[in-house]
Amino acid sequence: MNEKLPYKVVLVDYDDDLFAPQGWEGDMLAAAGARWMTGQYRRPEAIVEVARDADVVMIQSLRPLIGRPVIEQLERCRCIVRVGIGYDSVDVAAATERGMMVCNVPDYCVEEVADHALSLLLAGVRHIARQDRWVRAGRWDRTGAKPTRRLRENVLGLVAFGRTARALAEKARGIVRTLLAFDPYVPQEVADAYGVKVVELDELLKRSDLVSVHAPLTEATCHLLGEREFNLMKPGVVLVNTSRGPVIDEAALARALREGPLGAAGLDVLEHEPPGPDCPLLGLDNVTITPHVAAYAEESVGDLYRGACQIAIDVIEGRWPPSVVNPEVKKTLRVSENP
Repeated sequence: MNEKLPYKVVLVDYDDDLFAPQGWEGDMLAAAGARWMTGQYRRPEAIVEVARDADVVMIQSLRPLIGRPVIEQLERCRCIVRVGIGYDSVDVAAATERGMMVCNVPDYCVEEVADHALSLLLAGVRHIARQDRWVRAGRWDRTGAKPTRRLRENVLGLVAFGRTARALAEKARGIVRTLLAFDPYVPQEVADAYGVKVVELDELLKRSDLVSVHAPLTEATCHLLGEREFNLMKPGVVLVNTSRGPVIDEAALARALREGPLGAAGLDVLEHEPPGPDCPLLGLDNVTITPHVAAYAEESVGDLYRGACQIAIDVIEGRWPPSVVNPEVKKTLRVSENP
């Protein structure tokens, strides 16, 4: 870290199991006049101590969110970067009031998450995880493959139709018969390019044999799928979620998996991560759970940090980054205190 560089960029936390910085970020930022600091500053007071004088603050896996009490003490910050796609861990309203941009890295891991969603869908249809568990437990019981059906006859419904859902649609187009999507922000002419029909959520749930959830977590999408929505679904439907756990009401999901109509679920995200021993899904044989790893590939980690660092460089050099999630901040945007 070169203390003489006029700007400061701080990454206040990261997932050191899969998504740690790769070591070249400091050189990339130094070329733009910024010194790079990283660490695990997960408590609010620790974040403020290290980031009070930072021009750009980055967060990755931090929970709970960076809220108003922290944001109000970031004296120089012009941009908070969520090193990832979802930005529900940042109080966007508080950042906007203080003149700070909030950015994400929306185009990283698109292929990886789409691949993972497709893998969970296939595992659910063919009951792969259940059969594997039975065999390992000494149970050679071929009835674990029931019920299943030919994929070609299935209808796949995509809840939200952003980058990842579009990538999944391209992969699934040669596998399933029909593709539907619910997304109030996507017009039919956009979906046409992917062979997808845009419908209302209720219609999607009634018609789909497979449902893959890709919605961001907002006030409007929290528990978007609950008991009412599950009761609309076909018997035996396979549900996959690779977006955010709270988009699905977990208690209602467990009931629907035990009592119907759901036949199986594949989940990379949960309401509470890691799940506690009382999580109602853990004892169910028709659920496949992975530990929030859909985004991971060696290539995606490099894409993630290049994207985040480029946002910081854009901010430092006075450019408007392409992934600002609160564009209304432009009217009150903080300006640099450096020459």
